[in-house]
Amino acid sequence: MAQAMPNQPKFLPRIERNGTGAAHSYVATASGNPFETDEEEIFSRHKMVLRIPSNCTGDLMHLAVSRNWLVCLLGTAERTTLCRFFLPRAIPPGEATLEKYLSGSGYKITRIFLDPTGHHLIIALVPKSASAGVSPDFLYIHCLESTQAQQLKVRRIEKFKDHEITAVAFNPYHGNETTTGSILLGTSRGLIFETELSPASDGHVQRKQLYDLGLGRSKYPITGLKLLRVPNSSRYIIVVTSPECIYTFQETLKTEERSLQPIFAGYVSGVQEPHCEERKTDLNYSQLRLFAPPNSKYPKQWAWLCGEGIRVGEFSIEGNSSATLIGSTLINLDFDRAMHLSYEERRLNIPKAFVLTEYHAVLLYADHIRAICLLNQEQVYHETFDEARVGKPLNIERDELSGAIYVYTVKNVFILRVTREERNVWRIYLDKGQYELATAHAAEDPQHLQIVLGQRADAAFTDGSYQVAADYYAETEKSFEEVCLKFMVLPDKRPIINYVKKRLSRLTTKPVEKEEMDEDKTNAIKALVIWLIDLYLIQINMPDHSEEWRRAWQTEYDEFMVEAPVLNCTRLNRKAVQQLIAEHADPHNMAQFAIAIGDYEEVVGQQLKAECFAEALQTLNTQRNPELFYKYAPELMVKLPKPTVDALIAQGPRLEVEKLVSTLIIMETREQREQTQRYLEFAIYKLNTTNDAIHNFLLHLYAEHEPKLLMKYLEIQGRDESLVHYDIHYALKVCTDLNVTEACVFLECMLRKWVSAVDLALKFDMKLAKETASRPSDSKMRRKLWLRIAYHDIKGTNDVKTALNLLKECDLLRIEDLLPFFSDFEKIDNFKEAICDALRDYNHRIQELQREMAETQDQSDRVGAELQHLRQHSITMNAQDTCGICEMMLLVKPFFAFICGHKFHSDCLEKQVFPMLTKEQGRRLTTLKQQLEVQAQPSALGKQQAIEMQRNRAALKTEIEDILAADCLFCGLLIETIDQPFVDDWEQVNVEWE
Repeated sequence: MAQAMPNQPKFLPRIERNGTGAAHSYVATASGNPFETDEEEIFSRHKMVLRIPSNCTGDLMHLAVSRNWLVCLLGTAERTTLCRFFLPRAIPPGEATLEKYLSGSGYKITRIFLDPTGHHLIIALVPKSASAGVSPDFLYIHCLESTQAQQLKVRRIEKFKDHEITAVAFNPYHGNETTTGSILLGTSRGLIFETELSPASDGHVQRKQLYDLGLGRSKYPITGLKLLRVPNSSRYIIVVTSPECIYTFQETLKTEERSLQPIFAGYVSGVQEPHCEERKTDLNYSQLRLFAPPNSKYPKQWAWLCGEGIRVGEFSIEGNSSATLIGSTLINLDFDRAMHLSYEERRLNIPKAFVLTEYHAVLLYADHIRAICLLNQEQVYHETFDEARVGKPLNIERDELSGAIYVYTVKNVFILRVTREERNVWRIYLDKGQYELATAHAAEDPQHLQIVLGQRADAAFTDGSYQVAADYYAETEKSFEEVCLKFMVLPDKRPIINYVKKRLSRLTTKPVEKEEMDEDKTNAIKALVIWLIDLYLIQINMPDHSEEWRRAWQTEYDEFMVEAPVLNCTRLNRKAVQQLIAEHADPHNMAQFAIAIGDYEEVVGQQLKAECFAEALQTLNTQRNPELFYKYAPELMVKLPKPTVDALIAQGPRLEVEKLVSTLIIMETREQREQTQRYLEFAIYKLNTTNDAIHNFLLHLYAEHEPKLLMKYLEIQGRDESLVHYDIHYALKVCTDLNVTEACVFLECMLRKWVSAVDLALKFDMKLAKETASRPSDSKMRRKLWLRIAYHDIKGTNDVKTALNLLKECDLLRIEDLLPFFSDFEKIDNFKEAICDALRDYNHRIQELQREMAETQDQSDRVGAELQHLRQHSITMNAQDTCGICEMMLLVKPFFAFICGHKFHSDCLEKQVFPMLTKEQGRRLTTLKQQLEVQAQPSALGKQQAIEMQRNRAALKTEIEDILAADCLFCGLLIETIDQPFVDDWEQVNVEWE
């Protein structure tokens, strides 16, 4: 079973791989392969079977492959045949005989070039000898295919006579299956041409010479030619190689531009010079290879086989960059040593060709093949060819689409399989100290990643980058104790704190398969958390450091303590944590911890014990348990009256005012009393408390210290004894004891003690006394009270003016009521006007009464006349009359006829009127009908009893009729109920309708 993949470090980029395999450690061996193991080798050669048609014979001469299309040339002395195969599936191969283009004309084939689509083939032709009488030329072959067969159309291109084609740069951006687009042709004399080939261009092939690298020299062949376009831009790059030099041309073309000539325009005119790197060589050839990931049109890196060896680098991907070839690593092939060897030895020690993979260069020699790692130049693969058995090796090719590598000899075609060539890259980067790349390439293998992170951490620690080392150590499986011992000796505790935090994070974020965490893991988390708390507290309380230092550590410590795993652990081990914080003598963090775990009672108790009253009040505000307010508010009220009341008010209705009485009775100072009064006002006016004790408390404070506010409070409470929330008798006693006379008058009025209220008001405020005397609803009481006021004002003063003013203020008093209050010797002249006014008033009243008596007599006479008229009124009933409700014949049943003309059956009227009756009327009607039915039952009675029963029945019927026929249904009852809804219970109606 595969080993479970651990959590990959978040700071590592992920490298996607196509294959999977077991993890191994790699060591250098004496064989030259530094990664030799029992695992399958990176490169392995396998013979490939091509289904060559039976009529195609001869040795293999040339081979090219692109997009899984394989093209090869088979030749004998008499015949040369072109075969085209599609490798993924077996479709009939394409064939074409080229003999008429070769033997008869004196040509031989030097090279073949296949475009990226696999549908365009260029075959370079040169004379067999100087005496052949022909010039170099080339063939263009267009390939088409169907499910039944392939068609290969061969055509000689006459436009390029005298030019030997040595390199071709196909155009992957404009080329397709029907046309090559604009392509570049390089010749043996260093000339670069532009042309476009397609089946439709017979006889119309255009030839444009773009540049001359040979500068007139006859032997300056172009050995490599590549056309590139930088991704997401219009910047084109052309790379050209010769045996000694590598050139780069670049230019930004317009989007609609199809020709490649503008790329060379600036170089031809001399405005620009091509970038050129020259390497001395005694070889007469070189080779340019590019590597691009499958399905990518832009290569990742380039390699040039030249006289020094193989130079490897990358391409620029910046659309506006002036640089093209970035970096250059030389793979030394010991060409200098080979110069002194014999021809045969040199042939065996100098590569004929090579291909480039992502991490290796695969070189083909005359009798063997080997692969060299691009990163460390170590040989990782070597295999010889038995020429007698497999034939002489000719060349090596790579399909840029699939990445497959093909090696062919004159007899066979081999495919060189590449199996996870990146498997050892992490180790190479690690040995070179390129830790970022090593980490990225080892990310998928847990064992490799551990090795990389371990060495990376060791290197960082050695360099003094302790923080970086701590980060990487935390990702490794190295012994916790070993790493901690490394960091504990350092004066800076930041690295070890971060290391322990990361180890803690790994423990808490690792998924747990069991429902409950195992005991070992729980204990490990506990130990790490408590140790981190200790380390933080040491930093926070370390002497001789600035306040900014402590504040920074405190902030980090606070963030650490509120993390969910830490909070959970500290709650489970609160006693151990509290003991640790207590050992550091840190009351602030003790309080913060208690707040975090919800132990506010302990926090407040300690803060009060340390006389940190403001902090204690702040803690109370933070928590939500009201019991702590009831417990600790009295003590805080003594020290911080206003902040305490502010805190109580902020709690609002969460606190029960009755339970705060012990806090509010503390009034040793004026400030305490004012704050108590403020909270009582808040409770009454904002919280609308109705508790009489709270109201009595505030009333007592008002009576003793704020009499004006007391009257305002009493007015707000109102004068209805049943609606006030204080005890009136208690309030009256308090106000009497404290001599708050105005409030006493108010309260006696509420108790209906009008006489004593007026008497008290007369002692200090006549206006209040008069207002009080006007309050009773009983006119006799008001007259009595006003007489007391008159007696108080007049007795002993004989002030006639005052008496007359009293008569104006109270209409219940008469002059005769006031005369007894004056002395017997007072002159009548002083009352003459008042007496005359009284007599006139009496005369006016007598006249009003006489007029009212006359009107009453007239009304009585009219009523008598109407009654006499009604005795003679009659209603005539016809046989055709119908009931106004059921519209049936009226005379068939008992009925009622109203004076308005409406007539109803008795039972019909009852059905309509009964729902409109009140509950009392309905019950009375039911009772009367039951009594009437009982008396209707036959019984043996005497004559006198029968007469009495008839009278009772008549009385019952009369009362029933009075209830049912009190008013006409149409003219009275329905009109009176017109404002009532048709339906009273809509829910019941909805249920019935459903």
